Amino acid sequence: MIDFIFDLFQQGQIHDAKADIELGKEKDKYQDHKITSSDIRLKDLEQRHEQLKLVTMAMWTLLKDHTGLTEGDLRKYIEKVDLMDGKADGKINTKERSDCLNCNRTVLSTSLACPYCGGKLNRKSSF
Repeated sequence: MIDFIFDLFQQGQIHDAKADIELGKEKDKYQDHKITSSDIRLKDLEQRHEQLKLVTMAMWTLLKDHTGLTEGDLRKYIEKVDLMDGKADGKINTKERSDCLNCNRTVLSTSLACPYCGGKLNRKSSF
């Protein structure tokens, strides 16, 4: 189940890194022995993915053990979060912004609450 969560959030970055590697191969086809920046980026993304996977697994285990939530509950919340940007596509659009109704600061539309004051956000759909 944890792999499913990370697949939703990391597929875009991994896809971009692979595309960069392919571009790097075209540019460096005569210099195959050199490590390209794309290779380094891919290794960095893989390491970050594993770290995020570990932290998410620990958080899910903690929540499950202390709250009684089930895998089904988690799936429902994943679907709700996925729909926060208006599309069920397994991605979160971090480019869209919302205004806090309390402090009027601009924050990411994927935030559940304002990180500055905890207030509600001015957006079309709520969580």
